[in-house]
Amino acid sequence: MSAVLSALIFVFAGTACASPERHSAASTVAHIKVAGVDYVDIRIAFGRLGFKAVWVEREKRMRIHSDKVEIYTEDGKRDVTVNGLRVLMGEPAVFRGNTLYISRIDADALFLPILSPSSVKTPPAPALRVIVLDPGHGGQDAGTQNKALKLDEKNFTLDVAKRLRVLLEKQGFKVVMTRTDDRFIPLAGRAEIANRAEADLFISIHFNAVGGAPAVNGSETYVMTPQFHRSTGSPLRDPSDSVANPGNFNDPWNALLGYHMQAQMVGRLGTFDRGLKRARFAVLRLVKSPAVLVEAGYLSNEAEAKKIATSAYRAEIAEALAQGVSSYALAITTAKR
Repeated sequence: MSAVLSALIFVFAGTACASPERHSAASTVAHIKVAGVDYVDIRIAFGRLGFKAVWVEREKRMRIHSDKVEIYTEDGKRDVTVNGLRVLMGEPAVFRGNTLYISRIDADALFLPILSPSSVKTPPAPALRVIVLDPGHGGQDAGTQNKALKLDEKNFTLDVAKRLRVLLEKQGFKVVMTRTDDRFIPLAGRAEIANRAEADLFISIHFNAVGGAPAVNGSETYVMTPQFHRSTGSPLRDPSDSVANPGNFNDPWNALLGYHMQAQMVGRLGTFDRGLKRARFAVLRLVKSPAVLVEAGYLSNEAEAKKIATSAYRAEIAEALAQGVSSYALAITTAKR
């Protein structure tokens, strides 16, 4: 297992704030508000978990570290790297006084569960018996495509899900599929299947594409955006940000699950790390269990598309996702103890 896979990782998915004013060291306090958002001193947020914080570039970039984990944060940025893995916070870090601050929600619902799942008290660590696999698209909805190579996303998501089902059943899990053939299932219907099955875990499988940028490649993992935060791709605040959805009940466990899934995909597949991100996708909003939506690669990138088109590589994707589930299972078992 690579160092990246064995270590804890994070990044942030917030939108940029106006540059904070510089204050004297004497003005540093434990908690502040910036644009109406509660922030906590990064030294306190990570210090409670045994981490130390030192400046790499004073008033701009900070290193937070323990014996095994190394995190870098930067003023005005939402991206964080932890042992080289990218995670996106809901809000950018800000400099005040003589330290950096991160949002309280990021501290409590992103970093705390990933670094110390046993410290999460609400909600309690979930069970893990029933896993619902959601092969994206289907039927008249082909999903993303590579027309030159005649590749449709819907076929690959189903293939990977079937391979993953076999692996998870071997681990002793009960597995439910939202579809087992080439049919269209509405997004809300996929969530209903999971909720009726009383799922303990939901994995929606997808492949990405971007027009006009054939060089873009890599893997990314999405989890539900916490209440009051903006999604990774949202530059502005929206009234819907304040709405509590069913998917928000498990915000800490979503983050923990997303971390493990992204770490395994990047580490095992060797793909470019596009990060652990936040989004209010319908299936993530409506599913009541911890949930992720994974984008395993880009069909619009010729080299990556050709790999995805091979049976052997899709088997590797399924193995990576199965290992992500195993790593998450170990983490929540440790939390329960």
